[in-house]
Amino acid sequence: MMKVKFAHISDVHLGAWRNERLNELGYKAFEETVNSIIKEEVDFVVNSGDLYDVSNPKVEVIDVATRELKKLKDHEIPVYGICGSHDFSPSNKSMIRPLITAGLFINVSEGVLMENGKLKLNFYQDQKTQIKITGLRARKRSLEIEDYRILDRKSLESEKGSKIFILHTMLSELKPKEYKDMKSAPKSLLPQDFDYYAGGHLHKTLPEKLRIKEFFYDINRKNNIVYSGCIFPTDFREFETIKFGGFCIISGENDGNKLDLKVKYIPVKVIDVENISLDCTNKSASDIQNLLKQEISKKNLNEKIVTVRIYGPLSSGKTYEIKSNEIIQNLKDMGAFEVLVNKNALTTVEYQSISVSAGKSKEEIEATLIKEHASKVRISDFPPAKMENKIYQLLSTLGIERQVGTKVMNYNESLKQSFLGIFEIQKSKEPNQ
Repeated sequence: MMKVKFAHISDVHLGAWRNERLNELGYKAFEETVNSIIKEEVDFVVNSGDLYDVSNPKVEVIDVATRELKKLKDHEIPVYGICGSHDFSPSNKSMIRPLITAGLFINVSEGVLMENGKLKLNFYQDQKTQIKITGLRARKRSLEIEDYRILDRKSLESEKGSKIFILHTMLSELKPKEYKDMKSAPKSLLPQDFDYYAGGHLHKTLPEKLRIKEFFYDINRKNNIVYSGCIFPTDFREFETIKFGGFCIISGENDGNKLDLKVKYIPVKVIDVENISLDCTNKSASDIQNLLKQEISKKNLNEKIVTVRIYGPLSSGKTYEIKSNEIIQNLKDMGAFEVLVNKNALTTVEYQSISVSAGKSKEEIEATLIKEHASKVRISDFPPAKMENKIYQLLSTLGIERQVGTKVMNYNESLKQSFLGIFEIQKSKEPNQ
């Protein structure tokens, strides 16, 4: 019986913020995560995607990732991972590639498309623990769900020994209510008979009780899917709801055939967060200014991130009368490290309709609008669900970059052929001249 211990990280999203001070905190959170992993003396790390927020980030972001992953390599801790929906590139130009080349990141999602149309994934065996690891990388707008449908599941499930599967996809049966518009896949698409499924994409920790202090979660074949959540909040709502990120340490024993594991969540708190919420219903713009003064007078804001959500229909006045810049400066003068103001759900009596609920991430807003649009389009042989999928495919195709050396004419022709294929349009033959 062999003792095993590994770390599960996901959704680091280095460089996610336009605000560089918040990016610096994200870098610090990643640095503290790596230091904690080294201190824990783990055998290896699994990364469930989205190390970067974009596939081609700034050089400062790449420098942080390279420096921290090299620290792990220097301590002989390998990192096995996949690309997430953010750091994936359809043209294979993700800046994850240099990390793979340098031996700092082992991509376990490599596979072969077989003649029968099935996608066969490879296993990577960790030398120290003998655990076999594989996974399926994500694509933009959750299009990897189509890849799950063509997986060669038989080869994955028949593989002997202790196994880990890494994914960056939301599973429908585990989806929290507040993420109802996030595109998801049924658990039945996952290959079966793995000891641990390392989930990514959802920035919330699942199961949620993992965030209870000093709680250990027992892994068994019925409860072996874990989402470690993000390392650091990446938007306003996450600062409101989770306030801090973290990662998981998984420890236990390997008898050569299966793993007996326990999971512990390790919080990564690099700064305190203070939330302020103001309901404007039946209040004037001047009332809100006074209400805000009352709220902040009760709080210690020194060196904290402060979120201010202002919502509801004003009884009088205009939304622009509540000036975000003035609120931000006033709170910074009181010692706040950084201030985020959200007025998306602030309306006047004259205008209150909004198509998408405020506070959602851009991915959720996009998913909701696509779903709404698809339900209204009426095309023969294209029911709403199929139309929704076609829109995702179209957007993914539009995101394909022109490769160096490819002529614009050839690139445009390739796009045109992709569009014809997506909408199942047969190009008619031109009449003889």
